[in-house]
Amino acid sequence: MKNEKKTKMLKMTFMVLLLSGIILSSGCISESVKKVEDIFDPSSVTLFQSDDYYTLDSSELTIPVVPSQSLNINDGSPDRYTEKMPGFEISSSYYYTEFFEGTEAVISVYVHNMGDSPVYIYHFGFKLNGENEMVSHEAGINVEPGEEIRVGILFIEVPEDSTQIRLDPVISLLVQTDSGKWHDYGEQDFENISIEVSDKMDAQNPKYSTNPEQLFTLVNEKIDPYDVQVRTMAAASAKKYPGQYNIYQLCYLFDDTKENIQYVSDPRGKDLWSTPGETITVGAGDCDDYAILLASLIEAIGGTSRVYLTDTHAFTAAYIGNDTEIIADAIGEYYGPVPIYYTTDEYGCWLMMDPTSSIYAGGLPGGTAPTENGWTFLNTSTVTVIDIAPQT
Repeated sequence: MKNEKKTKMLKMTFMVLLLSGIILSSGCISESVKKVEDIFDPSSVTLFQSDDYYTLDSSELTIPVVPSQSLNINDGSPDRYTEKMPGFEISSSYYYTEFFEGTEAVISVYVHNMGDSPVYIYHFGFKLNGENEMVSHEAGINVEPGEEIRVGILFIEVPEDSTQIRLDPVISLLVQTDSGKWHDYGEQDFENISIEVSDKMDAQNPKYSTNPEQLFTLVNEKIDPYDVQVRTMAAASAKKYPGQYNIYQLCYLFDDTKENIQYVSDPRGKDLWSTPGETITVGAGDCDDYAILLASLIEAIGGTSRVYLTDTHAFTAAYIGNDTEIIADAIGEYYGPVPIYYTTDEYGCWLMMDPTSSIYAGGLPGGTAPTENGWTFLNTSTVTVIDIAPQT
């Protein structure tokens, strides 16, 4: 450690104190997939000639409720303290999507406990560009020895005309001694990180197509909310946040899919669309496999889903009705204060759900960017919307 006071603390505890910031990934991990036009033999089908093959029945749309009970996702705060310093060894890592000037960006903070003592994270944040300005959030996370846990997500307002942002991470923590008491190490500084900032994007206007027959049939034939593995995975969210279909179940499904399904490309020269059961069995898939799996999971807990296909990407959306402020507040309770993105049509609003590219449920999907007044698709000529018909 460069800080003299902390160096002395190291000598007193006779332990190794490692505080490091590691950028593990940034941006979208989605790889390019075939354009939707390339899925079919062009000599046998004109892809968009049967637009609106299926029409939604508004009476069948379901909206996630916001449970009235308080959401408590933090661990209990320790209440027995000591001046004895047990020492600790942790590292931090950060996941983020692309930063665009003049917009909001998000960054997810993880802590890995590499020592022998439990650590309790009660606050984290970033000092911006070496100034006193800071973005921070309260936490309440126990990290056991050997564990790596996300402690929270922060959003950062990216200044206009900026080309790079420097972030100085700070994490406040307690460490448990052999006697079961906790020593408060207070605010600890981590190595700063620098993030490149992209130019602000203007809104683009791709062509929209809704439920063309061939694609509607292809996607809906893969959706299977009744698959045993799908039901088992979906039930975990219901058990975690029991009761009527609700927004916290949606968030948990998103996180569960992101954490337990790995992104892998299809075999060279092939574009395989797996069933949700196959994706769970393999534990991996590409963006269309994620989209089909997550749509099936949403349907399995009583939700209404759809799949979006761009020239090179696929992702899911969940219907949330028109009370977007209530939904956004609930998602903020779950993740912390984050910007929420959705699309709106004649039925209401659809929450973006893209585990391959976004950090949280409601984050921007791959192949998009925030704009001054919302968000936009990028580098795609066509956006195809596929509604999921109720399974019988």
